Amino acid sequence: MYAITLVNKGLKQHYNKKKMTTIKATRILCYMDFMCPTGFGTVAHNVLDRLTPFFKANNIEVDVCALNYADNPHQKYNEQIMVINPKLFARNKDDFYWRDGVLKILQMGEYDLFWAMNDIPVISPMGRHLQYLNQDKMIFKKQKPFKTLLYTPIDSQPYQRYFKDLELFDTIATYTEYGKKEIIDAYKVVSPHKKISVEVINHGIDKVHFKPLRNKKELRTKYNFPQDAFIWGNINKNQPRKDIGGTLIAFKHFKNWLKENHPTEKAVLYLHCYHSDTTGINLFVAIERCGLMLGEDIILPLEDKYVNNKYTTDEMNELYNCFDGFVNTTMAEGWGLSVTEAMGVGLPIVVGLHTSLNEITDFGKLVYGVDNFIEHIQISDAENLRCKLNPAQVCEKMVNAFEDRDKKINYINRYATKLQEYDWDRIATQFKKQIKKLIL
Repeated sequence: MYAITLVNKGLKQHYNKKKMTTIKATRILCYMDFMCPTGFGTVAHNVLDRLTPFFKANNIEVDVCALNYADNPHQKYNEQIMVINPKLFARNKDDFYWRDGVLKILQMGEYDLFWAMNDIPVISPMGRHLQYLNQDKMIFKKQKPFKTLLYTPIDSQPYQRYFKDLELFDTIATYTEYGKKEIIDAYKVVSPHKKISVEVINHGIDKVHFKPLRNKKELRTKYNFPQDAFIWGNINKNQPRKDIGGTLIAFKHFKNWLKENHPTEKAVLYLHCYHSDTTGINLFVAIERCGLMLGEDIILPLEDKYVNNKYTTDEMNELYNCFDGFVNTTMAEGWGLSVTEAMGVGLPIVVGLHTSLNEITDFGKLVYGVDNFIEHIQISDAENLRCKLNPAQVCEKMVNAFEDRDKKINYINRYATKLQEYDWDRIATQFKKQIKKLIL
C-alpha cells in the first residue's frame, strides 16, 4: 500500500504540473497493450508512433495504461506519451486487466478522451462505470465529460451478453467488415430497438521491417536451419485458438506424401512458440505422437530467448525469410497479423478461409486457402465457436504450394494491392480523423 500511495502521489504531481501550463493541453488516456510483444502491442506502437507528430502539433498529451506490462515502472515513452502501469493502482489483483486501476486513473486525471483497444468482453463491463465517472465530472467537478473510443477485434461469433452497453461508447471501430457485421448482429439481439454505428479501421503491414531479404543461406546458418530442406514456418502462440496441433498433423501428412512422391526431398517445420504454454498442448509429447522428431523434423525457438521476449522485429523478419512457405491452422482471427507479415516477406501462405482471414486474403484468391472446416468448441477458450481446419486439406494445400515452387511465382506482386491497402500511415490518418471528430 505504501508503494501505491507513493505512485499515486507522484501521478498527482504529474497532473498538477500540467495544470500550471499556460495553454491547457488536450489529454487522452489510452488503455491497451504497450511495450510488450503481443499483437495488440504491435498495433498500438504502429499507430501511436505515427500519431506522435499529430499529438505534438495539436498540444495533445497521452497517458497509456499499459497492459501486459508486468511490474515495470511508469516511464516517459516520448515527448507526448507517458506510460503508466495500471497494476499499481488496482485493488483487485485477480483481474489481470487491472480495470479498477484504470478507472481510478481516469477519475484522477482531467482527460478529454478515453481510448481503449481490447476485446469487447474486457471493455464492456467498464461501460457503466465510465458513464458514472462522466456524471461525477459534470455534476461535482464541473468538468466537461470525456469522450470514448473503442477499437476492438472480432475473431468469431460474439457472446452477445457483452454487447448490451455498447451504445455508451461514442465511437466504436473494428478491424474488418466481418467484425462490423458481427458486432451489429450481436447488438441487435440484446438491444433490438436500438441502432449502433461501427467504423472499420484495418490493421497495417509493417513494410519497413517485414520485407524480402536476399541472404537466405546466411540466415539459415545464423538460425541453425538446414540448407537443403523445404522449411515451413508457423508464427503463432501455442494456445487453443491457434491449433498448433492441427499444424503438426498436417505436416505429418505432408512428410508422408513427400516420402512417397519425392523421397530425396527433405521438409522441416519451424514453430515459433513455447513448447508447454499453460493452455496449449505439450509439444514434446505431440511431436512424438505424430511420429516426428524434434530437431530433425520440428524446430522450436531458443527457449530462453523466446520466454524472455528477446526476439527483435528484425530477427522475426529474418526468421520469416528462412522459410519456403507459411502455414497457419488458426481457428479464428480478428485480423491475422502473422499472415500479413508473411505477405510482406512474400511467402506462399496456407491458411483457413474464415472469420477476418477471408478479407485479408481477398477471399482466398491470394493464398492456398483451406475451406474444409467444422464448428468446434474446446476447453480453455471461453467456449467460443471456432472453425477447426481439416488437416488433410491443409496438407493438400501445402502440397500445392510445394509443387508450385518451380513456377517462380512472385508472391510480392500477388499481394501488392493488399500491401498498399494495409498501410500503417493510411491507418494512422483514419485515427486522426476520429480523434479530431471527438475532441478537437
